[in-house]
Amino acid sequence: MPKLLSLSRAARLAGVSRGELQKRIREEDLQTFEGELTVDLLLRLYPHIDLEADPMLEKIRRIRAEAKPKIHHSDGWMPDPGILMTRLKEFQHVLVQTKSALNSSDALLEETLGDLNAALDSPEDQLRNNILACITKLKRAMQRVERAEDARAALFAKDIMLKIVSASIRLLPSGHEFFLEGSDSILEAGLKAGLYIDYGCSSGNCGACKCKVVSGAVRKLRNHDFVLSGREQEEGYILACSNTAISDLVIEAREAGAEEALPHQKIRATVRKIEPVGESLALLQVQTPRTQSLRFKAGQSVSITAENGSCAELFIASCPCDGRNLQFLVARKQGDVFSDALFSSAIVRQTLVLEGPEGGFVLRDDSSTPAVFLAKGTGFAPIKSLVEQAITIDNSEALRLIQVGGNPPGSVLDNLCRSWSDCLDNFVYCAPAEDCSATELVQLLLQATAGLHRFDLYIAGPREWLAAVTAEAGPKGFDTASWYCQAAG
Repeated sequence: MPKLLSLSRAARLAGVSRGELQKRIREEDLQTFEGELTVDLLLRLYPHIDLEADPMLEKIRRIRAEAKPKIHHSDGWMPDPGILMTRLKEFQHVLVQTKSALNSSDALLEETLGDLNAALDSPEDQLRNNILACITKLKRAMQRVERAEDARAALFAKDIMLKIVSASIRLLPSGHEFFLEGSDSILEAGLKAGLYIDYGCSSGNCGACKCKVVSGAVRKLRNHDFVLSGREQEEGYILACSNTAISDLVIEAREAGAEEALPHQKIRATVRKIEPVGESLALLQVQTPRTQSLRFKAGQSVSITAENGSCAELFIASCPCDGRNLQFLVARKQGDVFSDALFSSAIVRQTLVLEGPEGGFVLRDDSSTPAVFLAKGTGFAPIKSLVEQAITIDNSEALRLIQVGGNPPGSVLDNLCRSWSDCLDNFVYCAPAEDCSATELVQLLLQATAGLHRFDLYIAGPREWLAAVTAEAGPKGFDTASWYCQAAG
């Protein structure tokens, strides 16, 4: 049976997003095998894969150029020598087998050609003609095989380089796949990939991230206080926060679905920074303790209580891939105690109590259709979290962000949005003026969705504004009942 590649790995080899690959497969009406495709099919879709400009080779060159003895610490990108050597030994075995098979095929072809050439001395003219035709056919076949195998071999080598610097991890029963690079823990890599893997402390104390290794090899990164029984260890159970992968893995792990509620948490966090975003908005950045991260879904909110007793219900403006370093977008409100304390910097370095998360305004991460995001005011907080989650998952064919009023030029948020637009081929950013009417905004939506047969639309902002936009969009042909809406601000 031909070698099969998962969609995630095939997309990495082709240098495109998973959503783009899924789009091509659907447009070409091609058949995959339970979500996987063959190397031949990948080369058919992308015959001009740039195998010379291999990002993995470039990473290897950078590693070698920057290589220096690191006895006490690592930069976090490069696996430690033990893990790297284990991976190399496993792949050496695969390469030896593959090379042996190729050598056998070459020897067989050479032997067959030799036998046919020897048979040319036969006196039978008809046999001679048949043999000549056979030789010609074999030579042509060898030329075709040589060209095809060159591309296949190059792709195979590129796949091997990917496996050396990263490991593929597939979760059961969901079937989600993600990649682990460097010396990240399995949990860290899963969270960076936008998955809602079950965890609590992320430091080996609670055991919530316990999972079972079905196949593959792991290596412990750190000791943990949580005790696994002898039977659990024999059955392959590990803590995802304390182990890394040294080969491709299949593991059984609990995940939360889009509709599943996460456990209520109460965490004390420290204010790290307050950064103005124009005159009426500020970006609040807080950090939780090392032993306790906030587990949440993109688009959700938490209740925040300051030391002076003031409270606020705020949407999280950061990606769930980092539950320790959280961001919130806060509006200036005259007479609001929490807002006054924040804009006067009275709460800098103070401890805040976070409770939550709450809310169902979350990303449909199983959808590969284009996603359109529309935000105004503090509605940009949940939208920013959703966008970062969508970028992390890399599953949508296209991403469109329309932010009414935008961000002040040169601000951290303005630079962030523009960097998304500059770096991502499938991302478009638009920032109409603050006084953009509902009619004008619907026209922008029509332009953003032109040519899209299906799309998911997420909209967040003031309640009155939401009502005006949806009322204007309905008569223009939009199915506003399918929109994901969230009042904010």
